[in-house]
Amino acid sequence: MQKYFTIIMISGLFIAALLTGCKKTLEEKPVTFISPSSFFTNAASYESAVIGVYSDVPGMYGSYPYMLLEMCTDIYGQPSPSAEQALPMYQNAPSPVYYNTINAWGSAYTLIKDANFILDNLASAGIDNVKKAQFTAESRFLRAFAYFYLVQLYGDVPLRKTTIKNYGDVQIPRTSQDSIYSFILDDLSYAEANLPADAPQQGRVYKLAATALLAKVYLTMAGNPLNKTAYYTNARDKALEVINSGKFKLPDNYSAVFHNIAYTTESIWEKLYVPANGGNPLHSMSCTAAQYLPTLIPATWFINSFSLGDQRKVWGIQQGYKDPNGNTLAPYFQKFVNNTAIDQGVGPSSSGLGLLTAYTSPYLRLAEMYLIAAEGENEANGPGNAYQYINKIRWRARIDKSSSTDVPDLSGLTQTQFRDSVLLERKHELSQEGSTWFDLKRTNTFSNIQTIRGGGLVNPIGSYNNTWLIPYTEFVANNIPQNPLY
Repeated sequence: MQKYFTIIMISGLFIAALLTGCKKTLEEKPVTFISPSSFFTNAASYESAVIGVYSDVPGMYGSYPYMLLEMCTDIYGQPSPSAEQALPMYQNAPSPVYYNTINAWGSAYTLIKDANFILDNLASAGIDNVKKAQFTAESRFLRAFAYFYLVQLYGDVPLRKTTIKNYGDVQIPRTSQDSIYSFILDDLSYAEANLPADAPQQGRVYKLAATALLAKVYLTMAGNPLNKTAYYTNARDKALEVINSGKFKLPDNYSAVFHNIAYTTESIWEKLYVPANGGNPLHSMSCTAAQYLPTLIPATWFINSFSLGDQRKVWGIQQGYKDPNGNTLAPYFQKFVNNTAIDQGVGPSSSGLGLLTAYTSPYLRLAEMYLIAAEGENEANGPGNAYQYINKIRWRARIDKSSSTDVPDLSGLTQTQFRDSVLLERKHELSQEGSTWFDLKRTNTFSNIQTIRGGGLVNPIGSYNNTWLIPYTEFVANNIPQNPLY
């Protein structure tokens, strides 16, 4: 039986405990302090520390930062006014004091801190070189993942390559995006070369996970704001490495990708949960009930944008679903919702099924590699050889696979038309998976939000939308310049 590693959403990393002393009185010396040299005694202790770093990743993609990120995209309708801090974000009126904003920055830098702590100690670790290279590669992958998240959200950010040794190391200037991306590529290239071919457990990264993340990084660098268009070819080639590896397979039905508690044949890297130990926050943000609107509501234009017979709409967005009392509920995204909770009348935030739904949510999956290959090929050479990749995804989306009218194959498009089509395809395929805001930024299409929401915005969409606000704690305490205000 295949083992799998489950990421448990906890506060902080246990490594912090290794750095904390305990005193009975101010005069006594610490008696429970565990130094790195005492803890790191063998390969197993380093592996335990590396596994601990994964607990920081859900903090980056947990409910509060994620809710803010999703509200600033065009595929969602107006949330309930009771959805804390979500409505102002929907209206383009954020604040640097919002705890969501603070968590998005802080969780990423917590991951970086913990990864750096391990990397600093691995340098002199008395373990065999194969294990040392593997743990180094895993830590560098996770650090690159955090910096990729930060640089897209905030632009120039402080670059910390090692642990903080003294107070003077705390206040450092922001580093240019070019340099941050170079650092990310270096970390991921090392990870790709040194990670094992197979993950030790599900939930941990391996060689092709690094290849897949490189494809996303190259695609992002090819677009706004760097506009290094030569990287479209790199993105395509890395995506094709994943596709052609033979390691993954698209399930024939889109719905089979979701409502699972372990990997499918399409999974490259996913976030896993332990049933009864805290659930997937996307359930509570998407689940509906009588007289209750979820935070993440599908926008009307988005519902109407799907082709006839598209399972991503018919299954993925539930319309006309009824609660136990026969009340017709508002449309909702079903990807991460446990309908048993609705059928039993369990509230989205209750201590029952609504809170404990353990469906996985993907960071990287095969369908996105096909879409990256399609976009990269179109940008490099036009749509001629790109249809094969996007049409593979559209075929999978069909309810009736033999129908010529259900999600028909694309053909005869100009390069610009194909560009627009693949971006819409990404929204259809990857909604709620953390890509939409990043896609709006790299394609410079935030104006879509202005077109759709218009007078519902407190502030008009502008160039400042390309970066999030720096949390007030950082520009006050650490003297980091604020991004342009909304």
